[in-house]
Amino acid sequence: MMVRVDMRTSFNKPKSFLDASRRDWQFDAFAWLLRNCGGYPKFLETTLVLPTEEHFPERGMSGHAGAAALFRQVRDHAGMADWPCAVEPRPEVRPGLALGADRLPVITYQPDRIEPAPLGATFAHELARYLVETLDEAPPGGESLHESAIDLATVFLGFGVFMANAAFTAADYELNEGEMAHALALFCLLRTLDPARIENHLNPHLRKYLRLAARDLAQHDLRFQRLRGVFPVVPFDLADRAR
Repeated sequence: MMVRVDMRTSFNKPKSFLDASRRDWQFDAFAWLLRNCGGYPKFLETTLVLPTEEHFPERGMSGHAGAAALFRQVRDHAGMADWPCAVEPRPEVRPGLALGADRLPVITYQPDRIEPAPLGATFAHELARYLVETLDEAPPGGESLHESAIDLATVFLGFGVFMANAAFTAADYELNEGEMAHALALFCLLRTLDPARIENHLNPHLRKYLRLAARDLAQHDLRFQRLRGVFPVVPFDLADRAR
């Protein structure tokens, strides 16, 4: 028996950018963050942060003063300006979130790695870690995907462009650059932003990843509708969690 194939369907359907399990996990992780961070209405207030003078007007400083100024701007964009936290150079340790002598959370960085874009990604990532550690609900996927959830939470906070660009040169993240581009596309479509408008801020090869990911995700309108219907499990305010 001859089986007829609809060639239009075969050729027009976009090839999946990520395998189903990784794509499903990203949708689940966004739903987890929405439930625990104010729901979709709060998410609509999130800025897609770009490496522009509009978003980072304090420039020209160098050394720790420059790093501290960058940290303040990243923290403001993350909506965490009121969270008690300090930033310190520590050349002997890997960048991360630690506790100071007075139990004040401290985000550390290596003073010989202070290029603004990757350092901004580091600061945003550790602020996302700080946020995730306050949540009562554990990330989807269990402990093995905890670090991946922090990567994705950084994108959720609006720093997907920084994370996608940094993933190419840094080995500090669990999600690879393709997964970062996919998460960024998910962010844009959920916020009803046109991904094409931010392509110029991405490394050239990532622009194709973003387009392919957005094309694939456009097939999942029902899943986006479900995310837009997510409300917080409890009233949420970043400023309240800082206290």
